Amino acid sequence: MKELQRIRRSSLGGSTSSLTRRSSISQKDIQALQETLQKQQKVSAQMVFALLLFTITALFFRFPFILQCVPPVWDTVAWKFSIVHSGIQMIFYWVLPHDHALVMSSAGDEKREINSFFSCILTCLLYVLGASTGIYRGDLIYIHFNSIILIFAIFALSIWAALIVSYHFGTGNSVTTISEFWFGIENHPKILDIDLKSFIRTRFTFVIWPLFIISALYFHKITYGTISTSLLCLSSVQLLYIFQFHWNEDLYLNSLDSKRCDCGFYRLWADFVLGPIIYTSPITVLAATNRSVGLISNGLFCLVSMVSMVFSAKCDRQKYEFRRTKGALKMGGVDAFFISAKYRTDSGEANANLLLGSGHWGVCRHPNYTSEAVTFLAFSAFQGFPSVLAHFPAIFVTLFLIARAFTDENRCLIKYGQYWAQYCSKVKYRFLPGVF
Repeated sequence: MKELQRIRRSSLGGSTSSLTRRSSISQKDIQALQETLQKQQKVSAQMVFALLLFTITALFFRFPFILQCVPPVWDTVAWKFSIVHSGIQMIFYWVLPHDHALVMSSAGDEKREINSFFSCILTCLLYVLGASTGIYRGDLIYIHFNSIILIFAIFALSIWAALIVSYHFGTGNSVTTISEFWFGIENHPKILDIDLKSFIRTRFTFVIWPLFIISALYFHKITYGTISTSLLCLSSVQLLYIFQFHWNEDLYLNSLDSKRCDCGFYRLWADFVLGPIIYTSPITVLAATNRSVGLISNGLFCLVSMVSMVFSAKCDRQKYEFRRTKGALKMGGVDAFFISAKYRTDSGEANANLLLGSGHWGVCRHPNYTSEAVTFLAFSAFQGFPSVLAHFPAIFVTLFLIARAFTDENRCLIKYGQYWAQYCSKVKYRFLPGVF
């Protein structure tokens, strides 16, 4: 309660107008919207199994040729790489020097040890060293990537099965519904004292990606004798994006994606399978086809990519520092505007979060999503236009970010009610100021 009172005083000092402003939407309307959204979420959760069953039926019965596209699971090279990679990442997780990240939450802040940046850099250097000394082909990952992803899919299924068994026999919890199977029941499950959700994202999704880029460069050089300008530029900006992600691991740990999403089948499959396939798609096309756009286009796409990814990191860092200082952060020389949004926890206790409406977050409500979408669209643009399907991964990421923004806002409306309506009246646009 003292913390809640302190936040109230901070709100009065830093954003007085936020308390006097009122939305044109009545409290009765807010309650009706909250009830409607809660019903919609329940219905959507129940639809998961039907959609999954429909997808499987469509792929394997309606289009039987899909079975012929499944890579061989007995690829010994892919198995060796996957097992060695898993072992190396666990060793690096334990033995490499650690930094400390502050992870903030309403339940209390905690410090966590992080070292994914050093792990990623060292892993890439070891791969290049092994390829340079002839221990294995430099294009090994590129050639066997499909089988590696299939093995990662087996990892995802095995880990989730192990979690279900541990819940049943260890904690007494059981996964009994399709929604619990799909979305999970635990936010940060641990095995051998390793946070599975964070470990898989930082040591598999965002390490297999740079390794694939390096392997694709080897493949392209072996196949065509030289590296195309577009492939070189795209590889450079994607590696910058990946290393920036690892360097800002504290921002990832404080993101909604890390703190809110439980570790279920959906999350494991996305990080082990779907993510690597989508992220590596433009590199795959350029490495296989030797396509290249003009010099000016390459320069423009590099500029857009770098500006958008840096802006995205600045947005996330700005919100992180605002929350770390409990709202005592000046932006442009003045106190930050924010709304102290009160809510009740699952246990019924009163609490409050600060909704930032200044700086980058005063222009639109999801500036990080906008810049993230621009980044992936710019990555895809390096391909030129070989076909519509070549740009589907970037379109998928963009649509996913838009859908997630609407989902986030629905949850905020359910959680904060009138305070969220007030915030939206202050920050009117979702993605682009003056447009949408």
